[in-house]
Amino acid sequence: GQWVNSEPPAGCMLTAMESGVIEHLEIWDKAIVLAHISEHAGRYDDMRQYMKERCEMGPALGTEERDLLSVAYKGSLDLRREAYRTSQLIEQERRQENDIKEADLAVNFIQRVSAEMQEICNECLDVVGKCLAKADAGEPRTFYLKLQADYNRYIAEFAEGSAKDVAIKKAKLYYAEAMKEADFHLLPTHPVKVGLCLNVAIFQHEVLEDIQLAIQTASEAHNAAMQSLEGMPEEAFRDAMPNVSLLADNLAMWRGE
Repeated sequence: GQWVNSEPPAGCMLTAMESGVIEHLEIWDKAIVLAHISEHAGRYDDMRQYMKERCEMGPALGTEERDLLSVAYKGSLDLRREAYRTSQLIEQERRQENDIKEADLAVNFIQRVSAEMQEICNECLDVVGKCLAKADAGEPRTFYLKLQADYNRYIAEFAEGSAKDVAIKKAKLYYAEAMKEADFHLLPTHPVKVGLCLNVAIFQHEVLEDIQLAIQTASEAHNAAMQSLEGMPEEAFRDAMPNVSLLADNLAMWRGE
C-alpha cells in the first residue's frame, strides 16, 4: 500500500534479517531492484542510470535484464520524442500565424530537447556497445545489434546535415548485421527477431522513405512467422503475436498509402 507521511505504517519497517539480506545483495542486484522500482514509479531517467550501473559491473545481462535496459532507455527517450514533436507543431503554428517571437522561442526549446535526446542516445549506444562486446551469439547479440541500430535511427529522426547521414548509415549497417545474426540463430517466430524485422521495416518507411521496401520486409517477416507458428506450442504463439500483430497493422497502413 501507499502512505502519505515519510514513515511507512507499522509493520512495513524492514526487519533486521531483511536489512541484512539487502546489505548482502551484490551491487548489480541492487541496481536491478532499483531499476524495477524506478520503472513502476515512471522515473525512466533514474531507471536508465541504474541499468547503466548494472551493465558496467557483474556478469552478462540475462533476458529479463536486457528487457529492463531496453525499457529504461526507450522510456527516457520517448518522453523527449513526444516533447520534440509537440513543440515542432507549435513552432509551425506560430509561424503560420506570423508570431515570430513565439516561434523562435519554440525553436530554442526544440534545440534543448534535441540536446537531451542526443545525450540519451549517445549514452545508450555506449552502454550497449560494451554489452555487445561480451555478448553470446544468437539472441543476446541480435538484441544488442538491434538496439545499436534503433538508437542510430532515433538520432536520424532529429539530427540534421552530416550527423543525420552518419546516423542513417550506422543504422543501416547495424540492422543488416542484426538480421544476419537473427537469420542464422533465431526462428522466424522469436520475439527478438520479429521485433527486429518490424523496426527494420519502420526504418525503411520513415527514415529511408522507401515504402515498397518496408512493405516487402514486413510482409516476408509476417508470412514467415505465421507459417512457423502453425503447430507450435501456445507459449510460442503468445510470445510472438504482439510484434506479429504490429507487422500486420503496419502492412495494412502502408498498403493503404
